[in-house]
Amino acid sequence: MKYRINGQILFDTDSGSLGLEGFPEESLAISNPSKRLLLLLIAHHGEQVSRELIFRKVWDDYGMVSSNNNLNQCVSKLRRVLKTLGIDDEVIITVPKVGFMLAQNITLETDEPHITPPQSVAAGRDERRAVSRRSAGRRLRTGVALGALLLLVISVGIWLIYRNSAVRQERLIGEVNNCKVFLSVPRAALNGHADQVNDMLAYINANPESCQNGEYLLLLSSNQVGSYIKGVSRLFILKCRVAREYRVEVCRSQKDGPLF
Repeated sequence: MKYRINGQILFDTDSGSLGLEGFPEESLAISNPSKRLLLLLIAHHGEQVSRELIFRKVWDDYGMVSSNNNLNQCVSKLRRVLKTLGIDDEVIITVPKVGFMLAQNITLETDEPHITPPQSVAAGRDERRAVSRRSAGRRLRTGVALGALLLLVISVGIWLIYRNSAVRQERLIGEVNNCKVFLSVPRAALNGHADQVNDMLAYINANPESCQNGEYLLLLSSNQVGSYIKGVSRLFILKCRVAREYRVEVCRSQKDGPLF
């Protein structure tokens, strides 16, 4: 089974890997406990999952030793992988004195035609159906449903405006001459700009750069720093590398000479 997280990350439960949509060769393998933990959190999406349940379902039932240290390490690794793949929002939330939960604002899709919901979700649906049957008539039920739908649309619209207003995100758009090419744009502009991305890659292909181990190209596109030439966008091209000894990531223009 495969889950699509936030429309951009594929979680393959068969191979136990996480990767970007469209780049299967770049997928990152995760351990079996990490896979079982992520599956458990997905099954209880938006609900608090106690440490005791996690210990049993992830370690104890498989004859493995469970501990707070093992659990914290698994959560830390999953958070790091998801952030590396481009999700800046907190995906796995710590619930003090309880356990963990998968954030409600994280979207999930699956290639399976039907998934049996967790017991608590099914119980909630049954309760809502019972309340609906006890309601005062068809007209009242229709009005309540329309009002709830309108409120949901307004809430989602406000959340999207807030979420996409200023936050930038990096996305892998290709590889040229052994250089991975990432595009950094406002999150709201990640989709719907295929022609612009193709133009950027065409320019990089025409002016190739060589990358040493650990280096990559970062393209910065901004409408806040526009070109004075009408119809032409302004693009900044940087070569980046992680300086682990200083715990920083350094980016410079590739025309400035060596990175270090």
